[in-house]
Amino acid sequence: MLAAETVDFFRVQSICLRAIGIARTDSFRGRVLFAVSFFTVLVMMLGTVMFAFKHIDQIMLLCDCLGPTFTAYLGLVRQYNLLLHRSELWSIVDEFAALKHSLQSSEIRIVQKYNRIDRFLAWAYLITAMSTGVLFVGVALVLVFLSEKSDWKLPLLMDVAIFWVVLDCVACDSTFGTFSSCLVAHFVIIQERFEELRFDDDNRELKKLIEHHKYILRISDRVINAYKNVILNQLLISSVLLCMLGFQLVISVGTNIMVVYVAYGMAITIQVTYYCYYGSQLYYEVRTYPTNLWENYRN
Repeated sequence: MLAAETVDFFRVQSICLRAIGIARTDSFRGRVLFAVSFFTVLVMMLGTVMFAFKHIDQIMLLCDCLGPTFTAYLGLVRQYNLLLHRSELWSIVDEFAALKHSLQSSEIRIVQKYNRIDRFLAWAYLITAMSTGVLFVGVALVLVFLSEKSDWKLPLLMDVAIFWVVLDCVACDSTFGTFSSCLVAHFVIIQERFEELRFDDDNRELKKLIEHHKYILRISDRVINAYKNVILNQLLISSVLLCMLGFQLVISVGTNIMVVYVAYGMAITIQVTYYCYYGSQLYYEVRTYPTNLWENYRN
């Protein structure tokens, strides 16, 4: 176990993972925490679905309800996916920590540069997601308080569940970002090593470099396999939510509730951008780097 070393580049992610019951080691406390968070979000989603059926003839209420419903669904998908790949995820963390010990000082600086960017984005993501959650909770409580017939059951449940959803999203999304960032850093290191090779009589160093490159590619395949279902669900649901938000923004122009819709739209856009940013970097390195590598070798 390399728990001490992983704190360096996995701080935000480990905090969020432990908060939803997916710590490094399986335990009774972790199972209880996972069950409480998972079923809280599930009950919230079922409550919003029932509310949607009850007000199916009121388009604005229906749209207001479908947003939290789809968000809760994505949270459940993320949390279940993290549980399903728990051992794989922590194994990848340990492998990246072990790889760092085999690097030279100049190569460690490359990894640290990518880790600093990743840590900043992870903290920024957590803060903005929590801020959006607080905004939603505040608006919901104010509207219930001002209502003549206040029913606090579903709003209070949603207030608790929305923060579990935030932790699900940050834990899953930022973990993918960290893995992608580490992979990109190691691809850059491989390229620098290749450029420094001297091709004399013995190509043992070249063989070692090729084997290392194949190892990094295998890790990237494991990362993609662990997150492909989350990414697919995120893109499909986000497309629906953004279309729905466009309708709500047009209807609510000039009202105070428009601020909430704008914040929600920004939150969805950040989630999609997060995967697109890291995914595009990883895709570029995985698919184009081998071609560039051998072209440089022939030259």
